[in-house]
Amino acid sequence: MAKSRTPVTPTWGALLDPDEGTSERLRSAGSGATQLVQCGGERDAIVIAPLQRGLAALDAMHLPVADGYAVLADHMRQELIVLVPSGNAHTWTGVPGVRVLSLGSWLLVPAYGTDGAFASTWLSQPVPSARWAEREGRPSLGDVSVAVDVAVLRTALARVDAPDSCPAPRSMS
Repeated sequence: MAKSRTPVTPTWGALLDPDEGTSERLRSAGSGATQLVQCGGERDAIVIAPLQRGLAALDAMHLPVADGYAVLADHMRQELIVLVPSGNAHTWTGVPGVRVLSLGSWLLVPAYGTDGAFASTWLSQPVPSARWAEREGRPSLGDVSVAVDVAVLRTALARVDAPDSCPAPRSMS
């Protein structure tokens, strides 16, 4: 059978479970593979649980799986973390399974030049690669480029969470 020359476009959902090699590399990463970075100031982090739900929302947004979106996975806690501009925490009030890490919060992120670890790895790395800026002598998210539109993400998550609009089949008895 001939192989198709059409490239397969990966989906965000395909990133739910890392392959065996990636999983082993992330699990065995040393303590220098991640670091804590302060949220707030210019950047917040939207944390969506479970991870599968967050990935489905990104697929619903029709975002290509590519670098530039500043999206992390915490495979240990099964959470998706999306870095966004600060000031949107109020829009997530009352959304189940979502929390906002803002001023006063800290986020575990991959150290510069590493893949990170099982508890924090890039699914889509910001462009240019994230170098954590120093703010008041501490690493900060302030200079990380973000590309996910917060309002569109919230709408996509609501679509994912909505029950099917199709009525259940009726019994013919």
